[in-house]
Formats: sequence, structure tokens, C-alpha cells
Amino acid sequence: MKLKPFFILLLTVGILWGCETPDPLIRDAQNALQTFQFEEALEYAEQAIEQDSTNALGYYYKATALASIAEDLEPPRDRKPYYEDMRTAMEDAKKFGEQMERRPGELDNIDDIITNVWANEHNKGAEIMTDDSTRQATENPDETARDHFVNATTVQPDSSISFVVLSSIQYQLGEVEEATSTYERAMSIMEQPVYEDYEFLISLYFVQNRYEDARDLALKAIDEYPEETTFIQFLADTYLEIGETDKAVELIRDLIADDPDNPQYYFVLGTQLFTVAEEHLNEASRSYQRIYQMQDQMSQLSQAERADLENEIEELRREAEEAEAEGTEIMNMAIDEIKSSLELSPEDDNAYNVLGIIYQNRAAALFDKRNNTRDNELAMEFDDQARENLRQSMEYYERAAELNPDETEYWQALFQVYTTLGMDEEAEDAMNRAGLDD
Repeated sequence: MKLKPFFILLLTVGILWGCETPDPLIRDAQNALQTFQFEEALEYAEQAIEQDSTNALGYYYKATALASIAEDLEPPRDRKPYYEDMRTAMEDAKKFGEQMERRPGELDNIDDIITNVWANEHNKGAEIMTDDSTRQATENPDETARDHFVNATTVQPDSSISFVVLSSIQYQLGEVEEATSTYERAMSIMEQPVYEDYEFLISLYFVQNRYEDARDLALKAIDEYPEETTFIQFLADTYLEIGETDKAVELIRDLIADDPDNPQYYFVLGTQLFTVAEEHLNEASRSYQRIYQMQDQMSQLSQAERADLENEIEELRREAEEAEAEGTEIMNMAIDEIKSSLELSPEDDNAYNVLGIIYQNRAAALFDKRNNTRDNELAMEFDDQARENLRQSMEYYERAAELNPDETEYWQALFQVYTTLGMDEEAEDAMNRAGLDD
């Protein structure tokens, strides 16, 4: 059995005072602890509590015995119930000790014992996560580290740092709900959550589609960090997800009115409008595809059935054209806003990349319309329009790549555009720079 010098030290102090106690069960518990007979110590302490439910020393030695037993248990997850009982016993020891006329000196050690047990569990979990040799020597290292941090938070439920690390490990393990509740607990006991705390928890809410919770926390984060546009983006995203598009746009327009020289506000507004526009355009594209499929059925129908289907097609076409017109209008607004951001920040490669994406998506939608029409002349018209949009997309991607040549995403997009436009030499160069030739 391994030695526990910390407990030995504390118990030595307790025994020097404890020899004066008239309670033989407490003396037996002290002696058992001194000789590492932890189960016996626990039995004596519990007997003392049975005789007197307000026995502060009984609870103290019960807690100490439970902590000592837990330390030897494997796997670490088996320790949690012992730590729960230990924590309760320590609280009872404090409570009943305050009621005693002569408060036992051992009770002064309670906070130190709790801190020591907490640190032991926290550090073991941290070692698994940070030390490669320990990690390799540990079976199921992530799960084991998680269990250590669960133990740490059980022993010391006011330690935000243990909750933060625990949440991160839970997320890595795919335990998203647990990670979220753990981080909520962490933030509730922080004196002042920092930027990264808000960002992480909001992101967890988004993963679970908890948009109203994300909205509420984003509002709080904006109050704490009014200069951080990330939270404005989060808030706008939540409005979009819960169907309050007008609020999202209004929010950012208000910010622009207050600070018209901030390029980030225009960029955020542009990306929000782009998202809304894409929803309308995708709806139109699905309708056009459906129309094409319905037209294929015409030859198989009777005259009456054909008339009904033609009416249905006409209605669907009207809805598609309305969705397309609305999406196009909003997309043009998105382009204008992003261009406004570039007027204020002309070296923003990300803004050029978004413009490239917009025009590439426009081209894709036109190619879809080309493929879903039987009118050859109209199909050629759609093809010409699509290629013109691709050329515009190419110019924006090229500018983004010029500003940030190490971003492979830009070269991957250029490879696709060049290939579609038949620019073989440029496509090969882009492929190499994107690392697609490996």
C-alpha cells in the first residue's frame, strides 16, 4: 500500500490533540488511519456518528478515510461516490464543529485536505492530456482523463478551471450535452468570464441548435465585449436561425449607423444577406428541378391529367421565379455591403474570397437552370451567363490568392473555376498550389 504523506502529516496533528478525546471510537479511527487501515477507520467513524449524529470529529475522520480509500481505487471513475460522500462529510464536520464549545483543531485542516485531493485528481487528468508518455501508458486516455476531472469537480465544485478542461474533453469525446452543461457550470462560478469562454459556450449552443440560448449569451457577451464583432456575428446568426432575419439585418445596420467606418460591420452584414439570399435561390433551384421532372411525366398522362399538371407546373414556376427574384435582390445587396467593406479595408482577402464564392454560386445556379430547360436557345443563354459569373468569381479569387497566397482554399476554388472555363494551364498551376497533386 502506497504511503500518503499529506494525510499522515495532517493526522499526526489531529492525533496529538485527539488523544485527549474521551470518545474511544474517534481514537480507534485515528489509530486506524495512522496504520493505513482505511476501511476500519471508516467503520469507527461511522459508528461514532451513529452514536452522535452531531459528532464533528466523526464526520472529519469519515471524510479523511473516504478520501484515502478513493485514492487507491481503479479505474478512477469508481472514486466519484466516495468523493461525494467525502465532500458531504467535510461539510457536516464544519457545520457541527461551529456548534461546539471547544472546536477540534483537526477541523482547521479541512480546506487543505479538499484542496490536496482536488489537485491530485486535476493534475492526474492534466498529465494524461499533456504528457505523451503518460498518455501512451494509459488505457483509454481521454476517458480516463475525463474521469479524473469529474472527480476533481466533485471534490471541489468551485473550481472553474477543472470544469473548463472537463468540458473540452467531453466535447472531444462527443459528449456535447455534457460538455455544454459543464461549461455552463464553469462560467457560473467564474468571477469574470473572458472572451474565449463566451465564444466556446455559444459555439456549443449552435452545435445543438440551441439558438435562443446562443442569442441570450451573445447579447450578454456584447455587453461585456462591445468591440468584438464575433459576438455580433453570433447574434445575427441566431436571429437568422430562429427566423428573425429582419432583426439580424437591423442589428448590423444599427451598428453601421453608429460606426460607419468599421469595415467589419459591412462584411458581417454582407455575409448575413448572402446566407438569406442563398436560401431563396436554393428554393428556386429545387423548384426548377421539380418542374423539369414533372415535364418528363407529360407524355405518360391523359389530356385531362396533363392539363392539371400544367397548372401545377405554372404555379410552381411562379413560386420559383418569386424566390429567385427575391434571392437575387438580396444577393445584390450582399455584394454591395461586402464591396463597401473593401472600400474601407482593401487588403481583406477574406472579403474577396466571399465575393468569389457568391459569383461561383451564381454560376452554379445558372448551370442548373441550363440543365433543367429543354429550350436550347435559352440553355445557351444560361450557359453564357454562368460563364460570365465564373469569370467574375475568378477575378475575386485571384485577388484573394494574391493577398494571401498561402491559403490553399483560394487555390482550390481557382482550380475548379479554371477547369470549368477550360483554362488548363492555370488549372494545373492552381492544383499544384492547392496541394491537390499529392
